[in-house]
This record gives sequence, structure tokens and C-alpha cells, in this order.
Amino acid sequence: MEELIRLGDSVKYKCLRCGLCCVNGPNVGLTAHDISRIARFLGVNWEELKGKYIVAVIADMVAIPTLRGKEEGKCVFLECDEQGRPACSIYPVRPMRCQLYPFMPYSPSNNEKVYLSTRCPGLKVDTVVTPPWRLLKEYYAEIRQHYARTYTLTFKKGYSPLEALEKTIEEIASIKNNAAPGKTSF
Repeated sequence: MEELIRLGDSVKYKCLRCGLCCVNGPNVGLTAHDISRIARFLGVNWEELKGKYIVAVIADMVAIPTLRGKEEGKCVFLECDEQGRPACSIYPVRPMRCQLYPFMPYSPSNNEKVYLSTRCPGLKVDTVVTPPWRLLKEYYAEIRQHYARTYTLTFKKGYSPLEALEKTIEEIASIKNNAAPGKTSF
């Protein structure tokens, strides 16, 4: 269940680090930017993430990369800390969708609205916050670049959906690596 929030609205929310958002199924959509950040953080070539951490779903000739799930729908990166609490093993570079949660994108063409997932137990605290509008704009910019490139490669240049996705990831990883000297390269 979701609630629509508009620019200027505030909500009661504080992340409780309960991990509930990480166990609702392997359906976190990724962008090539997310994949590049994760690979760089893990110090591996992005291709080493395929199958083990990331899978692609082909829907209507578009390849959509998602986090792979493990038992009972848990995120493949969900672990437990020393106290047995849920912990994300890639927290500093977790996907944008994870950073935004419980705020969920409304539409890339309307960055003044956002859905709020009412399932999050962190909504029952007294801390008042505004949605992360700046982060939402960054996410929309990344998703526009990701899908514009995969669309062009698939529908205008004749690549298969999976080939277009992989080429898009390669290009964005290359750009990110060149923009950040000293980082692990692919």
C-alpha cells in the first residue's frame, strides 16, 4: 500500500535498520550506474556480478537488471551484523531505489510527487522529515540515461535487449572509472 506525497509535504519517518525492506523479494530494479558503483565497491569487474548478484529480466524487448534474491525473497546483499541485526553488505553503494525507500519514485517526468510505502515500520516514529527530493532527481537522471541508451541500442541499432544492457553498463562503468581516478577499474 502506498500514499502519494507532494513537494512541500513532510512525514514522520526514521530508518530503524530493521531490514524489512530487504526481505520483500528480489525485485529491486537497478541502473547501469548502480551496477557500476556496486562493482567498484566490491573491487570486481561488473560482469562478475552477473548471475551471482544481479539478474536481468526481459520485458517487452527491454532488459531490466535487478538484484538477485536468495532464500525467502531476501536480498543477496542482506547479512547480519555482530549483534545479529540485518545489515547491507554494500550499504555505502546500495542501489538508488534502496537509498530512497520508503519513498518510491512516482514518474521521471514529475519529480514533485513520490509514493510512500506505508509498510515501513519506521513511519511510526516521531521524527519529521521531508522526502529526499535531491536524491530522487539524481535517480531520475540516472534512470533516464540508462533507459535512453538501452532503448537506442535495442530499437535503433539492432542489439538484443541483453546485449544493449551489457553495452550500456560497459559504457557507464567506463565513464565512471575515467571520472574517478584511483578507483578500481574494470
